[in-house]
Amino acid sequence: MTLAEFTHANAARSLANPRFDRAVLVFRDGSHIRFEHTSRQNRWARASSEGTTADRVCLALSRFRLNRKHLQLFFRDGTDVEFQPSETGDENGPTLG
Repeated sequence: MTLAEFTHANAARSLANPRFDRAVLVFRDGSHIRFEHTSRQNRWARASSEGTTADRVCLALSRFRLNRKHLQLFFRDGTDVEFQPSETGDENGPTLG
């Protein structure tokens, strides 16, 4: 199984703020990755905790793309996967509830 297939199989939902510069990808185990790309200097992805699906996926990332079209994750094994995040309406970024 590729990293893209693993990520797709374990993802539960994705959310983004209206500007699509912050997003969250939530996994079936309850873990999540927060993404932010507000400028050239501020671009990061962080897993919610170590030893989770989010951590495994985050460590395997080589880069990501976040815009109105999609959240696209590129992995070190050369595969990629896309998600179409739901817009949350919160300018500061999606929250988990």
